[in-house]
Amino acid sequence: MRPLLALLLLPLLACRARPEPEPRPAPLPPSTPSSPLASAAPATSAPPASSCPDGMKLVAGGLFWMGHSDGLPEESPRHRVAVRSFCLDATEVTVAAHRDCERSGACSPPRRGPFCNTDARDRDDHPVNCIDWHQAVAFCARRGARLPSEREWEFAARNGAEQRIYAWGNELPDGRCCYSHEGTCKVGSYAPNPSGLVDLTGNVWEWTSSAFGAYPDEHLQGPIRVYRGGSFSRRFPKWMRNGLRNRARAEEWGAHLGFRCALDLAGAPCPDGSAPDSSGRSCLLPSDPDAPHPPSPAHPLSPARPSSAPSASPPEPVSTSRDPRFDADCSQHKPGRPVAYLVKGGSFADRQRARGPCVNRDVGVGFNSVCCAQ
Repeated sequence: MRPLLALLLLPLLACRARPEPEPRPAPLPPSTPSSPLASAAPATSAPPASSCPDGMKLVAGGLFWMGHSDGLPEESPRHRVAVRSFCLDATEVTVAAHRDCERSGACSPPRRGPFCNTDARDRDDHPVNCIDWHQAVAFCARRGARLPSEREWEFAARNGAEQRIYAWGNELPDGRCCYSHEGTCKVGSYAPNPSGLVDLTGNVWEWTSSAFGAYPDEHLQGPIRVYRGGSFSRRFPKWMRNGLRNRARAEEWGAHLGFRCALDLAGAPCPDGSAPDSSGRSCLLPSDPDAPHPPSPAHPLSPARPSSAPSASPPEPVSTSRDPRFDADCSQHKPGRPVAYLVKGGSFADRQRARGPCVNRDVGVGFNSVCCAQ
């Protein structure tokens, strides 16, 4: 049996004793250590459209369908998006690369806590974690770069218009990424996608520049920032989907959170059929309500968490019942808590309170599956 003490300690991963955000309560990139870009001074101009700096890969722009029509409400509506070509770090930002930025005085140290890599031995080539959004922005800015937008991140992870469920394709994650693992993995431990990008799925969730808000709009400002891609600490494939949106306040951090950087390409045009918006930053497609709307890629994965949109009716009261279907899973993965219960109704925060000393085995729309001592 794989050591799973780390998974038992997941509630300690985030700041202020907060668990890694799963469903949001109703209230409220990387360069390799050897990459010269990791210690470069801020760029004075974007590189030409034909090249990317060492440690980065070109993501050729185009059009793609973003979101999922039969997934979570927050992933709908499914909408077509234009993304111009850009550069993206081949790997998540490493401990060594971030430490170099700290020595320069441009970056503050990561937080310290269980499973944070900054003080761990032999983790220089693992992703830096325990980083908040502001720290990620500062690191990228020092390199003359920025965080990728949510649109850019999903476009890269789906390999453009291919509509991949995961970065490698549609096969389940076992053996293809760093997930359901006792800690992070060395960057690049798994095969790259066709653009040469690694760890877009798994290892650590990756901050984006985008604020969380309803589709189809692109949100640039707001206190809650989107992160994408799943992490080592997740145990079910549904958390690894390219379309899954997770988020946290910009000042929050955890062992599950890291990032990679992006860079604009000088002279990169908007894809055919789109035009720059008023800011010149994004590309817009003309509104066409009669345009063909292809179905979302089929997959068996259930939604991971409730929508943040208000419900048309009050949620049902919280209830707790025995769920022996998962006793064996609790025994295997949550030592000392072999008895499964199902907590339903209310908000996520309500269910968190109702579970008491039990720990989450899984969460979903309107439910927590928990493991208890008795």
